[in-house]
Amino acid sequence: MKSTLPHISASVSDLHLAVIGATGRIGKRVIELIDTRKDEWRALGLRPRIVFVASSRAAITDTSGIEAASVATLLGRAQTGSFESQWRSLASIHSLVAIDCTASADIAASYPVWLARGIDIVTPNKHASSADSDLRAAIERAGARSGAELRDSTTVGAQLPLLATLRELRRAGDRIDRFEAVLSGTLSYVLGSLQNGKSLSQSIGEAIAAGYAEPNPACDLSGEDAARKLVILLRAAGIDIELRDVERLPLLESADGDWLATASRLDETWRARAALAQARQERWIYRASFQNGRARVAPERVPVDDTLAKLAPCENALVLHSDYYRAAPLTIAGPGAGIALTAAGVFADLLSVAERHRVRSWQVPSTAHHATPLRSALGWRPLDAVAAT
Repeated sequence: MKSTLPHISASVSDLHLAVIGATGRIGKRVIELIDTRKDEWRALGLRPRIVFVASSRAAITDTSGIEAASVATLLGRAQTGSFESQWRSLASIHSLVAIDCTASADIAASYPVWLARGIDIVTPNKHASSADSDLRAAIERAGARSGAELRDSTTVGAQLPLLATLRELRRAGDRIDRFEAVLSGTLSYVLGSLQNGKSLSQSIGEAIAAGYAEPNPACDLSGEDAARKLVILLRAAGIDIELRDVERLPLLESADGDWLATASRLDETWRARAALAQARQERWIYRASFQNGRARVAPERVPVDDTLAKLAPCENALVLHSDYYRAAPLTIAGPGAGIALTAAGVFADLLSVAERHRVRSWQVPSTAHHATPLRSALGWRPLDAVAAT
């Protein structure tokens, strides 16, 4: 009897990649991983082909493939303001994955259109996953219709399994009672360095230089970045919340936008605060919390023996109390920021998406009886059919 199981082809298929934010620190590292991690691609039977790259000023398309080493040079020579025209030239490409390494709200607003076309998205950009209800609903509808996925595990905690854990607990029927967390690697570094004797301005400068901060450090210092991460975590746990619902106390406010100058003026104030905390056997942390329906991010003092006080500078942590974790809380902690860790997490998400594309490349017997049910079960739809809906 002839087998009806799909035959997995031994041939290598192309996986087309579009990298946005390609000249940023995370984008450059992701491209390097795509280019050098050949064993992973070989195991998947896929050949990564970068066909589109974009920076904040220009974009280029080459369906024959763009060499990783030439990205910066090509973008430097490209005509400015060419993103939309270059992106439209990808319309006929199948098996396309968009890798958004920006922190752009405008790019995130395009996700519903891309997902509707069947384009998978891998990103550390928090603006989509913490978006208001209209954009969030549009993203969910587009992905459900096309079968394309938004992979966003690095939006919180870099490579720490924070989002995956909450999503798995939710699927298993757990209910979150409360949790507290340190979610900003930047502010973790800054406040940890303060407690170790450094000034506020020096700590902020070092965090920026080390690549822990957002492209606009104001997002970190104002608490916006931590608030967005808290929203993403709560949504992963099944709690419906908007960014505006989060009570936010900034570490530092600056009316003129000059954060380092403002920090310098507050160096002595924060030196005194750190000394007082040390005298009281306390430490400063930037704490994110959820309890009794109240979501909050703020700089706070906690006892030195508190789990969150024991973190090293730049570490993140989540301490979770739920139906399943009543006897003792679930604690996840570790380094939660940095270019290398974030890029590695983005690459891991990309490989997960690539596995789905490998499934799509299975060679199925070309009869309607066999092909249609299998493709439907896998959520497979031709790109032209997706675009027509």
